[in-house]
Amino acid sequence: MKQLLFSLFLMTASTAANAQFKFYNDGTATIARSVQSPYSYFSAGENTYNLYNAGYRIGMHVQAPTTGTYTIGLSANCVKSSLSGRCIGVCGIAGGGTTGYNYGVLGALSGTSHNGAGIFGTITNSTGVYINGQYAGYFDGNTKVNGTLTATSIVNSSDIRLKENVISLSSIAKSQDETLGNVMNMNVIKYNFKDMPVENSDTVQFHATGKCDKKQLHYGLSAQELRELYPDLVYEGQDGYLGINYIELVPILIRSIQELKQELDDVKGKGYNDIQLLRSSTTSIQTVPPVTKNILYQNTPNPFKEETTIRFSLADGVQNAAICIFDLSGKLVKRIPISSGESSINVPGYEIGEGIFLYTLMVNGQEIDTKRMILTK
Repeated sequence: MKQLLFSLFLMTASTAANAQFKFYNDGTATIARSVQSPYSYFSAGENTYNLYNAGYRIGMHVQAPTTGTYTIGLSANCVKSSLSGRCIGVCGIAGGGTTGYNYGVLGALSGTSHNGAGIFGTITNSTGVYINGQYAGYFDGNTKVNGTLTATSIVNSSDIRLKENVISLSSIAKSQDETLGNVMNMNVIKYNFKDMPVENSDTVQFHATGKCDKKQLHYGLSAQELRELYPDLVYEGQDGYLGINYIELVPILIRSIQELKQELDDVKGKGYNDIQLLRSSTTSIQTVPPVTKNILYQNTPNPFKEETTIRFSLADGVQNAAICIFDLSGKLVKRIPISSGESSINVPGYEIGEGIFLYTLMVNGQEIDTKRMILTK
């Protein structure tokens, strides 16, 4: 008994003398070189009391040494030999604090001018990679967000110095550039997300794809259909489902607008020559009723595949009137005579062929109005 009491006395004296390991009445313990009061339930490192004021209570705090090639404040490694169960390196759960200031995991890059990231994630480099800049978060590898991603702006790397094999679509011969045609063949759809099964080791659960409201409507394209036009814009995820790079669709749309503008400019330069010839070939000249009573309407449907209807309104007494259809090169494709007793005509698609056309209401040799219609496959 005397030997046991003597051993306890030596242990207590050694602890008090070196201030290395302390227990407190509230159940806290502290390991440090110089500790004045317990600011955490478990604390290890150098001069821990200098790190936090009385407003902080830390479950566990580790202050890493200031030397060494790799200085790590806390390392948690979870690698299982079996394929069952779950493996989590670091798990952080927070709640019950001041609203807006609850963080499951807090990472900060502060107090330094050196580059790096507050939070770094990787699937390929266990020791990290060089980061050329300062970021709150940096991810080295594919990253997936199962829900809505909100950002002030999204920037894609597009510096020409990062690119090779660069070809301008505007330099491609018109016979080879089918951008506008491809855009016209894109099938825009609206849809809802449906519930999909999610399997885990415990049970089979169901959740709405992307954590979306099933009642919310979405608009987009079918990845399977777009892959037929632009396979490089369609990606297959690790879960086997297809996704679309919508951001890179923007240059395609820009190019299609450029093509359409060029075609319209060509029509302005050439197409009206045929209209002038049509006017000069008109032999019967009458007094034209007020132009405001001669109206040309947009065809419906537009675009169309099989047949479309062109509506119009003519003043009383008009006898020499017609709907003239031109292609974008300015060539007259079809001339359909009309009279004041009519209000519409039907145009079968097989009679004019696929493409973009201009149709004009001509009254007594004068052009009243011109509109555009599109015939798709």
